[in-house]
Amino acid sequence: VYEFDASTLETVGTPFKGHTEHVTALVLSFDNALLASASWDNTIKLWAFESRQLLASFDVQNPWTLVLSPNSHQLA
Repeated sequence: VYEFDASTLETVGTPFKGHTEHVTALVLSFDNALLASASWDNTIKLWAFESRQLLASFDVQNPWTLVLSPNSHQLA
C-alpha cells in the first residue's frame, strides 16, 4: 500500500508492506493514527499510519470492505 501526496501525486514515505495479494479496501482513522487494509490474501491488517508499523493481522475469509467507527475503537 502506497501513500500519495494528492497535489503532486508523488509517493510519501515508505510503503505499507505485508499483503501478498491485491488490496480490496482501506480505511484511515479520523485522527490519522490508524490505517486498516483488507486483501485477497484473506487478511485484514491494522497499521500505525505514521510509523508504518504493523500492529495486528487478522485471518478472515474474503474481506471486501472495511468500516472504522468514529472513535476508532471498532473495525468491521
